[in-house]
Amino acid sequence: MVNLILIHIFFYIRNMDDHSRTIVHIDIDCFYAQVEMLKEPNLKDKPLGIRQKNMVVTSNYIAREYGIKKCMSVGESKKLCPQLVLVNGEDLYDYRHASQNVSELLQEFSHLVERLGLDENFIDITDLVSKRAENDVTVVGYSFGDKNAISCDCGCERRIRIGSQIAQEIRNTIFEKLQLTTCAGIAHNKILAKVVGSKNKPNKQTVVYPNSASELILSLGSVQNVPWIGQVTAEALRTISINSVEDLQNCSRSQLANIFDPEKALSLLNLSVGIDNTAVKRSGKPQSIGLEDACKLTQPKEVELKFRVLLKRLLTIVNEDGRVPKVLKIVVRKLDKTHPQGGAIETRQSNINIPPCNEEQIIQVAMSLFWKTVDKAKMFSIIGLGLSFSKFVDKPSETNTLTAFLFKNVKPPRELNSEIPVEPNPKRIKLFSSESSSSEANSSVKIECPADVDPDVFKELPFDMQKEIWDDYKSKTARSKCAHTNKSSKKTVQINTLFNYMTRK
Repeated sequence: MVNLILIHIFFYIRNMDDHSRTIVHIDIDCFYAQVEMLKEPNLKDKPLGIRQKNMVVTSNYIAREYGIKKCMSVGESKKLCPQLVLVNGEDLYDYRHASQNVSELLQEFSHLVERLGLDENFIDITDLVSKRAENDVTVVGYSFGDKNAISCDCGCERRIRIGSQIAQEIRNTIFEKLQLTTCAGIAHNKILAKVVGSKNKPNKQTVVYPNSASELILSLGSVQNVPWIGQVTAEALRTISINSVEDLQNCSRSQLANIFDPEKALSLLNLSVGIDNTAVKRSGKPQSIGLEDACKLTQPKEVELKFRVLLKRLLTIVNEDGRVPKVLKIVVRKLDKTHPQGGAIETRQSNINIPPCNEEQIIQVAMSLFWKTVDKAKMFSIIGLGLSFSKFVDKPSETNTLTAFLFKNVKPPRELNSEIPVEPNPKRIKLFSSESSSSEANSSVKIECPADVDPDVFKELPFDMQKEIWDDYKSKTARSKCAHTNKSSKKTVQINTLFNYMTRK
């Protein structure tokens, strides 16, 4: 009976699942702890915990041997391991920087890299696998599942074996260049790659073939352990007595349709047997960038000073990001012993139509927002403050543009000067580097200045621009001589050319 069920599930998967891709899930081992150990090598042989507020958010593997787990309270962690070294991890700058370095390194292998938080990435290496001609390929690392299960004849097993070799190359590169150890899961889709990568840790990798997909998801036990099934969905499933993955596999679509829409019901059934045809989406830059610190503040000057400290660190991150934020948000945590977490949270935000480098104006906005969260006439007790930027827009790149050239001697108003350097557009750099070499080759050739163009401005222009304006002028003059007067014409179309721009009145 069990074999019949497995066969049924296998053929269901074959009919619904796409085996053509090869996906690798990269997970950085105890990420925050590794970053701290790289900064302070003497911590490598000690039990280390990363503290945020009153919790140990993560720890190294030495500390985990004492039973310390993620998000355990500091007090409980110290009881389990009195010699635990705690490092404050509320400033995420170094973690963000290391995470970005890993993502950029992965893009050397494939442009399809999708970030999941700071320590996880999906990378689609399908194209890279297709270029490998090996047939007799052995798996690098571990394999999950029953080797005697029904195999697939579409070639996916060979692709996954090649994928394991590439995954090892990726992990070796990360370690050689960044000194970070990682785990990897290799499969034909995202959910399987993510789940199987956690089976052997740390600094190891594991593959799973399509014929073991259902078995792998079953090993998770509770439905809440299945990626992309959150707490709300899990609680809704419990209302119809679905608690385990096995319960979900055995239920019908019509049962799920009683509490979910048809698309959601089908998605849950697919996840329960390891079907996930979602693509690896190339990650863009974050929608918001923020920092928050635990503190004890009772005076306005203390609040302002904390905002200044946060802002200085935040501007460093925004500088590296390269975009300009348009919204400022503050987070205020007030002491409230009746609150479950010991503090009530209030947020306020405001548009900022000012340069992000103007710290004084941003501080004024932040303090204005702060006074909307507390009563000036009463004492306050703040246990946490946060600042964040959002609604980013691309920074205009004026280097090597006509506008920049024409206004190169015009200084902007002092209040518009930015500490954040303008980044040149790579395409324009390439274009103008080739143009400059062309200009040097033709430096001895003199182009006549057209009528109606300021000769002082014209002689300062690069050779190619002078030539384009002169050619436009000759073309326009020729058209004027040859054109017949048409009295019925109501309007002359003005063509957008450099010459028309220079002579526009």
